[in-house]
Amino acid sequence: MTDSKWPLGRLPRDLRTKQPVPAITGAVNHVLRMEILTVLHQGEFSSGEIADILGEDVRYVNGHVTKLMETGCIEFMGFRRIGGHPRAVFRAINLPVVTDEDFRRMAKVERHDGSGAIVQGFTVESLSALANEKLDNAEEPPCLIWDAPPLDAKRRAKLRKRLTEVWVEEVLAAEAETLNEASETGEEAVPTVVGLFCFERGRRGRPESGYYLAQKP
Repeated sequence: MTDSKWPLGRLPRDLRTKQPVPAITGAVNHVLRMEILTVLHQGEFSSGEIADILGEDVRYVNGHVTKLMETGCIEFMGFRRIGGHPRAVFRAINLPVVTDEDFRRMAKVERHDGSGAIVQGFTVESLSALANEKLDNAEEPPCLIWDAPPLDAKRRAKLRKRLTEVWVEEVLAAEAETLNEASETGEEAVPTVVGLFCFERGRRGRPESGYYLAQKP
């Protein structure tokens, strides 16, 4: 399938060569595909523009962009004139804000697709930051905490609600304050990856790793 025959947006599920889980693992098992995804998180770009940003051969990049498109990991946004020629441009998967009510009304395949896009985005940004040594900064240590504590339905719902509130009250508020103060402080605002997660673990049992082991008596 050539670029001109791709429908706008994300390739429909029945046309993809892989579904979310194998597609995501395929996207992150190659450093260049991972970095292509991080570039596309920043906006719409052609393969040539991505190659320039990453300092790679455009033919090599184009092959990986094609794989990402065919597996539903990115979206086709049509053509833009670049250097006097129409070039196919792409972007990362664009997701709307989905409330709990919206999520419940969605078909299961839609929920799976949406959740997969979030997992893909956070995973590639985390790996890119690790590869580019952004998680090694002793002057500003990263916040990296995870565990899988046993929680009942009431506490799971309470935690999901609180994490959503934190996103609005703290994360979005911090961004707005930074933008408002930028002209006064002159400080460069650094893109900072923030993720909030609360979901049932894929396997039964609590993992004996991370903070769980550190807190055991």
